[in-house]
Amino acid sequence: MQTNPFQTILDELGEVKQLLHSIQKEPELELKKKFYSFKEASEILKVDYQTIRSHVLKGNIKAEQLGRFYRINHLDLMAALKDVKSLKYKR
Repeated sequence: MQTNPFQTILDELGEVKQLLHSIQKEPELELKKKFYSFKEASEILKVDYQTIRSHVLKGNIKAEQLGRFYRINHLDLMAALKDVKSLKYKR
């Protein structure tokens, strides 16, 4: 009965693939929990603080209000990144 001499290597490669996949998904889970203030979001998008504030108040960027402060989720900010950059030049 012959066994495949490469079977152990294939098994180990499968384990490595699973580890790489879990490592790749890990940052996404952390970023779902990340929230930014207006100031932090304006630094990330390289726009003025008031620009972020006005887009949140208009509803272009989703944000949660906690008391009198707004917090913007990382994923919502990245989703709005393209829109904010294009809205920046519209008047």
